Amino acid sequence: MAIKQKETEKQSKLVEILTTEYRWENLLLLILAVLSTALSLIIIINQGPIAIDPSFPILGERTNQLIFAWILFGISMLGIALVAAPFVAPAIPELKRITWAKKSEFVDHSVRVLIFIIFFVFVILAFDVIVLALLRLLGVS
Repeated sequence: MAIKQKETEKQSKLVEILTTEYRWENLLLLILAVLSTALSLIIIINQGPIAIDPSFPILGERTNQLIFAWILFGISMLGIALVAAPFVAPAIPELKRITWAKKSEFVDHSVRVLIFIIFFVFVILAFDVIVLALLRLLGVS
């Protein structure tokens, strides 16, 4: 009996390039998305260091500027979401495991935190009073 070999499909070079993950692509996408977000917001607000000249073809009219800016803003937000998704997606199952404290535990922990804060307020206040007294004795203030 002869064993048939599986025929492997050859991927086109374009598909291979598009499916390959590169080391710095997410960082580059984030930088470009943030810059394009800033540019779109500057155009929308219509104040700032960048302005589109009214004689510029197509984008010279204010309505066309706004359409362009909002489309650019949407694409920028999509880019930021694509960069953030790999970091947020694994956290969702972990967030589902979180349990809230019962009311008695919540009150107990809240009281402990408040006591801790009040204690350190008094420690810092005492330190401040001591330092001011020392400065007065030395005649600095």
